[in-house]
Amino acid sequence: MQVEAFRIVALAAPGSVEAALGKLQAEIFSLYGLASAQAMPALIPVAFLPLEAPTRRLLGSLNDCVRAPWSMRTTGCQWREEYLYVGIESGGAWSLLRERALQTCGAEPGELFPIREGFFMGCGDATPAQRDAIRPEAPPVSFSSADIVLLSIEKPPGQGAWWRELYWEIIEQRPLRGRREA
Repeated sequence: MQVEAFRIVALAAPGSVEAALGKLQAEIFSLYGLASAQAMPALIPVAFLPLEAPTRRLLGSLNDCVRAPWSMRTTGCQWREEYLYVGIESGGAWSLLRERALQTCGAEPGELFPIREGFFMGCGDATPAQRDAIRPEAPPVSFSSADIVLLSIEKPPGQGAWWRELYWEIIEQRPLRGRREA
């Protein structure tokens, strides 16, 4: 079977935050039948990486570019290029992670979905009328721990409804602690 492959660096929030966002994804699926809302866990995408880019020590380098202590909080739901995100305020940490990932691995080869500062919630299969109707309250959460993850994503080739036949796997994972200043 032919597949289209992607690699992405993302942030995975702690279990309590993941559970709150997972509940929101399940609610959207239940109310609107949008399969893409549950195709992937709620992650904060940082950057898609070229498949050939070396990733040895990448997560450590990303950890070192963020200053400790750091914290993030949700800011509300927003639509971006036909996808729903739960926005976050990261105090600049997300931008530093994205910049370092792109500097280290090179320009993004292409995206499965747009990269934005927030939790990717899917909903790419929503009609314009559904997008107008879907205005959920973002769970008001803040967190000061997360993991940096490197994921592999595979889907059938083409531009269709990629969320219907999606395989994803965490290749590497590391706690995001940030560097301590002396």
